[in-house]
Amino acid sequence: MKKMNKRIFCIVLMSIIFVALIITYGSIISHHIINKQFAKKNVELFENNKEDIFKVDKIIICSSASAIDKSEERNLSNLSLYQYTDIAVYINNGEELTEKNTIKELYIDKIKLEGNNDIGSKSLTYKMAKSFGLKEDIQEAKETNDIHFNVIHTNEDSEHANYNEPTFFTDCSNPITLEYLNYNLKSNYRINEDSKIAFDGTLLENAGITPLDIACKVKFRINIINNENEKYSCPINFEIPLDDIYSGTTMKAKNTNSEKYVFFREY
Repeated sequence: MKKMNKRIFCIVLMSIIFVALIITYGSIISHHIINKQFAKKNVELFENNKEDIFKVDKIIICSSASAIDKSEERNLSNLSLYQYTDIAVYINNGEELTEKNTIKELYIDKIKLEGNNDIGSKSLTYKMAKSFGLKEDIQEAKETNDIHFNVIHTNEDSEHANYNEPTFFTDCSNPITLEYLNYNLKSNYRINEDSKIAFDGTLLENAGITPLDIACKVKFRINIINNENEKYSCPINFEIPLDDIYSGTTMKAKNTNSEKYVFFREY
């Protein structure tokens, strides 16, 4: 009887060891396969991104401020102040046009506006190129996570396009134009009719709103699908330059001479 129990014990022990060896071996094999697949994918990504098909050539930033007169008498006794920054992103797609470096689809996603949430209402929306740097019937915009563009492929498309909607040319000949808006920074603000105050960044100084109060980092991702149905993406993020907003209206160019402004091909 003792010999039988000892034999059963040995069988159970050997079975446990065998199962443990199978699990360990399987884990090693699985880990090896995952590492091999990961290395293969990295090689493919490197090979497919050796050439810069699309890159951000330059970013132009124009900032100012203004106000909406909400008084019934239009006597500047009830102003709602806002600050806006227009952003123009120029894409370089090379000189010779091919199916690979022309646009089939374009959209912006992963929009984040990181700043002081206790003052104003922030948004990032499309703005027509011809209105860049101008204040035109600005209203509070709804927050959005993405902006989809209508892509113009032909001259006929261009003639019938609605440029009030997000629009981009397949050959990248126009910039992506956007407007950051911080609406209703201060309400019920009053200016004497005899005061000589311009409706620009100087308003913020007179209202006691500092550049630190309205500091904001803009983040978004530009996504391109070319005419070969390949997807390319480029994340954009920068602090809105407002240190000299009190001077009125400012225009700046952001340096994009770095690898982070090259579009990366996705899968």
